[in-house]
Amino acid sequence: MTTDVATQQPAQPKLVVALQSMKPELERALPRHMSGDRIARIVLTEIRKNPKLAQSTPDSFFGSLLTAAALGLEPGVNGEAYLVPYEHRRGRLAGQVECQLIVGYQGVAKLFWQHPLAKRLSAEYVCEHDHFAYDKGLTLKLEHTPAQGDRGKVIGYYAIVELNSGGMAFDFFTPDQIQRLRNGKVGTSGDIADPERWMERKTALKQVLKLLPKSVELATAIRTDETVGSMAVGKAIASGSSLPELEYPDAEQSADVAPPPEEPAP
Repeated sequence: MTTDVATQQPAQPKLVVALQSMKPELERALPRHMSGDRIARIVLTEIRKNPKLAQSTPDSFFGSLLTAAALGLEPGVNGEAYLVPYEHRRGRLAGQVECQLIVGYQGVAKLFWQHPLAKRLSAEYVCEHDHFAYDKGLTLKLEHTPAQGDRGKVIGYYAIVELNSGGMAFDFFTPDQIQRLRNGKVGTSGDIADPERWMERKTALKQVLKLLPKSVELATAIRTDETVGSMAVGKAIASGSSLPELEYPDAEQSADVAPPPEEPAP
């Protein structure tokens, strides 16, 4: 007697199945030059690269995805944005995996240069052997000439933003200030190399951008990148309502990595 055994394909993660039904909503959130099919393919690639994404709660995953779509940023492409899963290890959310949208350095720059007033954008780190001088008084001044060869240890970061309307802002931050702004984080997560200090430079840049007029998209990107709240932001964007007030979760709700890891270095 011959027994036929049906060959079964492995079941697709629920998020992958749900992604197909989300395409119409993605299309509504996306700018005209972006395709819902393309975003869906990109997300499937991200899930294959990091299977833990498929364990994320649907609200956090699709909230992050809708936020990226509305901002016109493609996750995992050219360092614009990243979908990062992180797991709560204690409190009432223990064991739950949530997806967090991380806006990359390239994503912040892309949104800035889309503004009609954009003229200049710069973020640098300063080392102890560099020539560096600045004045934030009535006459603004900033001089920086990187040293040749050994520049020594990093002693600070600065960012400059200038508009073609004549508006300009810059600020300087010590490593301790940047560390506090990053909730105690130093460098990158895991084994990601970042010799050019892109994570810290992005932090300085976001602070200076707050001082000047900017597009709604850029303001939303900065706010999303600084909060564990892509789900709420995504829902607000999808419904057309105003953005909610967002805060970091308290200690009992926090994940084992807080805040979530940032984007890989370019």
